[in-house]
Amino acid sequence: MAVSLDKKPQLHLFVAVVTDAGTDRAVVHHLGITDAVYYDDQVNRAWDVKYAVPGSAVCLVVAGDRSAGFREARNGESPNALIDPFFGVGALPV
Repeated sequence: MAVSLDKKPQLHLFVAVVTDAGTDRAVVHHLGITDAVYYDDQVNRAWDVKYAVPGSAVCLVVAGDRSAGFREARNGESPNALIDPFFGVGALPV
């Protein structure tokens, strides 16, 4: 039996606070990775940042790692097709 060290690509759910998403002026003010344990904490933190940064918005972003999360957040919220699987029963990792 062959053994492989290849990793299966994983996607992560991030909560981001962004101004001017989808423009060349987009700025990510907060990017928090979520899991089943800390999801509520990350959402609450994001809303605290949103209230402190005029004109910002909270969005959910799906990406393979934190760097990709920043790039995706600058574009705005990820499509529902990517977000929805994270909210199925037992979908968020613990």
